[in-house]
Amino acid sequence: MDWSTRKRLGCISVVVVIIAILVGYFVYEHFIKHVPTCFDGIQNQNERGIDCGGICSLVCPMDARTVVTDWARVFHTAGSVYSMAAYVENQNPDAGVKQVNYEFRVYDDQNILAGDPVTGTTFIGPNDKTAIFESPVNTGNRVPKSVFFQFTETPLFYKTDPKYQLPQLSTTNVVLTDESTAPKVSADVVNSTLYNYKNIPVVAILYDADNNAINASQTYISEIPQQTTQKVYFTWPASFDEKVTRIEIIPRLDPFTQQ
Repeated sequence: MDWSTRKRLGCISVVVVIIAILVGYFVYEHFIKHVPTCFDGIQNQNERGIDCGGICSLVCPMDARTVVTDWARVFHTAGSVYSMAAYVENQNPDAGVKQVNYEFRVYDDQNILAGDPVTGTTFIGPNDKTAIFESPVNTGNRVPKSVFFQFTETPLFYKTDPKYQLPQLSTTNVVLTDESTAPKVSADVVNSTLYNYKNIPVVAILYDADNNAINASQTYISEIPQQTTQKVYFTWPASFDEKVTRIEIIPRLDPFTQQ
């Protein structure tokens, strides 16, 4: 083999080695090298558990307090139509639930299920006492006596913007009229923040002198811009069995869908 042939083969070898190195680097970067994420099923980065805690938005179960259900009630609307509400409390000041499935079961005075279970999905804000409301519920010829409420899956908590540690919306000028005939409640929902909010369920809960919930209702605010007030109204077709002594208005602000 002469000198020129050896030189040519040497050059080809160098090129082959360079190509092999480049191909190897590409394969390593794209198929072998592991870039830590919050969705890789590995406890890495500064995570406290697998894909939770640290820089991840998901809160580890050992760091989250469970949602407490304070009470659940069924309320008569008219005829065989009823509504239901569950009052729940999230004691995590900086974490909420994006989405969780729940179920209401209504029973009559013989502890027989009065109609099919009512299911739904809801969010829960941080540092929040709120109400989950369902209506209308038709129980046919059975008269509801009690209601059982539960989450049908374990709520997962995610970090929320620190601003939601404080209520973003407040209520004022709560007025009850026509209590003995067809009760009506009006209230002002106030947005005193510098943020615009949309698609807000607002629940009204009416209490008697013993602080027991005697009825509830829900309406919606489509939009409440910053530094504005929106009037909300709630109505019932018939009077209540007990006298109303306190009214709680709850704007339900979803921290995960608001801009």
